[in-house]
Amino acid sequence: MTTIQNIAILGATGSIGASTLDVIARHPSRFRVAALTAHRQVDELADLCRRHRPDYVCVADVAHAPRLRERLAGAGVGCRVLAGEAGLVEVASLPEVDCVMAAIVGAAGLRATLAAARAGKKLLLANKEALVIAGPVFMETVRASGAMLLPIDSEHNAIFQCLPPKGSAGSCSPDRGGRSGAARARSCTA
Repeated sequence: MTTIQNIAILGATGSIGASTLDVIARHPSRFRVAALTAHRQVDELADLCRRHRPDYVCVADVAHAPRLRERLAGAGVGCRVLAGEAGLVEVASLPEVDCVMAAIVGAAGLRATLAAARAGKKLLLANKEALVIAGPVFMETVRASGAMLLPIDSEHNAIFQCLPPKGSAGSCSPDRGGRSGAARARSCTA
């Protein structure tokens, strides 16, 4: 029997968020939306809450929180409304959340992404800013907490797929292209 994974989506109204929600909707026996966030797209976020019934919702722009509460109340949706960067951090580190899709554009999601890593979450990283801005700190946080980091961004995922499986002796397995370590190093740094 598969345990249902509770997913928090940081950046639910963007294209990655929409794709993530589509996957979750297609696999209701495996995944559940626990929390959704957006910057300020209150109408779209309220519609997503109505459809997916998360426990938590967060709007990063605090000024839009009253309107979100109003929209949710009008639709009969009873999720807890959070706001601002503190709300994003809370969503990313909720004890009941198993997996965090980090899809906030730019540096705006850095603290929440670090919070998810610090909390030891399975972290699906859909942008490169966390690594560009805070690479060493971010990776040390992942290692120290035991978080699982999975790259979702297409370029990062392509590199990830070229790397040898954990514990292998330096060559890609046939299912990852069958290239030697030297070829892998050249292709990953080009």
